[in-house]
Amino acid sequence: MRMLFAFLVLFSLLIQNSFAQSHDDVVMAAFAMTHTPTGRVFRDVKYNIETQAYFKKDLEIAKATMKIAPERQDSYAWLGRRYGYLGKLPEAIEVFSEGLKKFPDSYQLYRYRARHLARNYQWQQAIKDYRKALELLENEPDSYEPNGIANDLDLTISTFKQNIPYYLGQTSMATGDYQTVISAMDEAINVPVLFAYMEELIPVTLWKYLAHRKMGNHQLAEAELAKVPDEYQLIENDSYHAAVNYLKGKYEREEFLKSADVIGKYAVAMKDHFEGRNEDAIKIWNEITDASPRGFWPAEAELMMISGK
Repeated sequence: MRMLFAFLVLFSLLIQNSFAQSHDDVVMAAFAMTHTPTGRVFRDVKYNIETQAYFKKDLEIAKATMKIAPERQDSYAWLGRRYGYLGKLPEAIEVFSEGLKKFPDSYQLYRYRARHLARNYQWQQAIKDYRKALELLENEPDSYEPNGIANDLDLTISTFKQNIPYYLGQTSMATGDYQTVISAMDEAINVPVLFAYMEELIPVTLWKYLAHRKMGNHQLAEAELAKVPDEYQLIENDSYHAAVNYLKGKYEREEFLKSADVIGKYAVAMKDHFEGRNEDAIKIWNEITDASPRGFWPAEAELMMISGK
């Protein structure tokens, strides 16, 4: 009996160590990333003085909270996210990984680590984390995901069962798995409250449109765009709405580029690409990535694909 007990303890420790090593490998790979896949060297994220001070103060609060309550899952979630806002992605990934050693069934920590892995160009591992989060969440009740940065109404409108498949789909664009983009986005649109439906539909529409175009399903792509009204009062997804309206032909290219943010510029580049103007598309993708190497990674993914990497 003692022999059996000792064996079970040893077996349990071996399993725990293998998971820990796996998490440690993820962290090591994160710190090893010093530039984008196409060679842009990472640099510190810079905000205006007021915003930078706000995020630094928030980070110090999160560190203090961790010291006081290291046994709480939320301590890891918020500390990691605070590192992420300052562009310190490896540090964020390390915090989430340490949290997962203590809370191996935390779909929240897998979700947050996946998001930061994607931003750190570790797309395959990010997808594994999103799928693990979905597996852990499958039989759990849904809950609203706290906003890290509040919208104008300071209103939380999305849930974990929306966000996890949504970001799985978005990240799958980088690996060319367009069928997963579509199926994951279809899952993400199952919103629990009606007022949030359009907030989710519009970004979902953008990614489904792009995936269908990538697969040559032009009619299906146009049908997705037709689901979105030209005008709608939104809480936080106006940039996506403008991008979708551009793809619908509501704006002239040069005029739209004057005011477009990164989502809008990406949409312009994708339309250029689909219409055979690859030099124009590459120029915009390069501008997006040059402006913020740890910013909007889908542009970097397109540069890799078009160069055959």
